[in-house]
Amino acid sequence: MRLFEQRLNVSGLPAGAHLLVAVSGGADSMALLHALHERALRRRWRLTVAHLDHGIRGKASRDDATFVRKAARGLGIPCVIGRAPVPSLAKRAGISLEMAARQARYAFLARAARKTRADYVVTAHTADDQAETFFLKLLRGAGRGALGGIRETVPLSGLVDVKPAPTQAVVRPMLCVARRDVMDYLHKVGAAWREDLTNADPSFLRNRVRRELLPLLEKDYNPGIRGVVRRMSDVFSMEDAWMDEMARSLLEQCRTEERKGLDLARMTQFPGAARRRVIRIWMAECGIPEPRVDYDTVVRVDAMCRRKTGSQVLDIGGGWWVARVYRVLLIRHGGEGEGFYVRLRASGVTVLPGVGLRVTVSVGRGILRQRGGRPGVYPAEATLDAGVWGGRELVVRSRRPGDRMEPYGMHGSRKVQDILVDAGVPRGERDRIPLVECGGEIVWIPGYRIARGWSVQGQGEKSLKLVVQRSDDLMETG
Repeated sequence: MRLFEQRLNVSGLPAGAHLLVAVSGGADSMALLHALHERALRRRWRLTVAHLDHGIRGKASRDDATFVRKAARGLGIPCVIGRAPVPSLAKRAGISLEMAARQARYAFLARAARKTRADYVVTAHTADDQAETFFLKLLRGAGRGALGGIRETVPLSGLVDVKPAPTQAVVRPMLCVARRDVMDYLHKVGAAWREDLTNADPSFLRNRVRRELLPLLEKDYNPGIRGVVRRMSDVFSMEDAWMDEMARSLLEQCRTEERKGLDLARMTQFPGAARRRVIRIWMAECGIPEPRVDYDTVVRVDAMCRRKTGSQVLDIGGGWWVARVYRVLLIRHGGEGEGFYVRLRASGVTVLPGVGLRVTVSVGRGILRQRGGRPGVYPAEATLDAGVWGGRELVVRSRRPGDRMEPYGMHGSRKVQDILVDAGVPRGERDRIPLVECGGEIVWIPGYRIARGWSVQGQGEKSLKLVVQRSDDLMETG
C-alpha cells in the first residue's frame, strides 16, 4: 500500500479540478477511483465516474456497468455510463477488436467530458501497461517517438476523431505503479473489483505479451526487464520531446504568410528525418488524431513534399485530406473547410465521425418509398437504381457553397440551401445534414428525395438500399 501511495503521481491534477475518472471495474481503475476519492476532500477535487459498456462480453459487460454504477453510488460520486457495440464497429471498420475498443472508449470519454464539463480525464494505465505497450509497438515496427510509451499527460483532442476537438487533457497518474502494488492497495483498503476474462484470451496480442513474452524475458534473460523498459521509455520520451522542440522551430520557418500551409521550397531544404518530424507535428497541430498520423501516412506526405511539380491530394481517412497545391502543403477536413467527407462501404455500415450517424448500404431488389420524412429526421431510407450506380464510389458529405440537386419528380435543379430552408432545418443543423454523392452528383438528401434519373423502375429491379440512422452509441447518467 505504501509503494502505491508513494508512486501515485497526482501533480498533474490541480486543486479544485473536476476529474472524469475512467473506470472499467477492473483492479487498476478501481484502485485509481478509491485513491482519488481518498484525496478528493483535501484537494477539493470534484469526481465523476465514466464507464463504457463495450458489449464484448455480453452479460458480463452489462454486469461490469452495474458494478461500476453501484461502486460510484457507494462513494457518493456521479456516474456516466456509455454503450458501444465494439465487435460490430470493429467488423465494419475492418480493424482489430482492441483498436475498435480504444477508439470507442476515447470517443465516449470525449463526449462524457464535454457533457459533464470536466477539466481532466484520468485513466488507470500502470507501469505494467507501459512495458506491454513498449513491446507491442516494438513488434509492430514503431519509431523512436512511439517507443517513448504512454505519456503522463496528453491532449484528449489527439486521441479522438471528433469535431470540434475536445479541450481536456488525459492524465495518467499510475504510470509508475506496478500491478502488484495495485493489488496490495486494493486488499488493504478492502475494495472490490471485476475480473475481465478476455484478459486471459491468447488471441489478443497484448495478452500474449503480458502472459508469455514478459515472463519469458524476466525468467531467461533479465529479471529487471520491466525496469529497463521504463528507463528506455523515459529516455526516448525525453529525447523525443527535445527533438520535437527543434522541429517546431523548423516548422515556424516554413509556414506560409497566412499560416494555413507549409512552404515546400523551405521544407525540402531540411534533412529527411527533420522533415518527417515537422510533418508529424504539423498534422497533429492541425487536429488530425494521433492514430491517423502513423509512419506510412507521414512517409506518403513526405513523398508529396519532394515532388518537383504539380498538385496532389492524399486521403488519410476520417474526412481528413492533405493537399499539395503547387508549392504549398495544406490540410483539409470534410473536403472543403469544416464538415465531413466520408467514402461509403459498397456493402455494410459506415460511421460518420462527429455527426452521430451511420449509413448502411445493401444491394437487393425492389423500391422503398419513405413517407413523412424531412432532412435531419432519422432513420431515413431510400433506394437507388443499381444499374445507374454501376458500382461507382459513393460519398457522404456535408454541404458546400453552391451545391445543387435535381430532385426526382421536379423540373430543373434546386439549391441545397433552399431545400434545407424550406424543410425547416435550423441554421445550426444544416452543416450536419448528410448529402449522398456519386460521380460528383448529389443523388440523395436523407429525409428528402433522391435525384432525378436514379429511381428504381420496378419492384423486381436491382436496387441499392441506403439507410441513415443515429449512431449506436448510447449514454446515460446515474
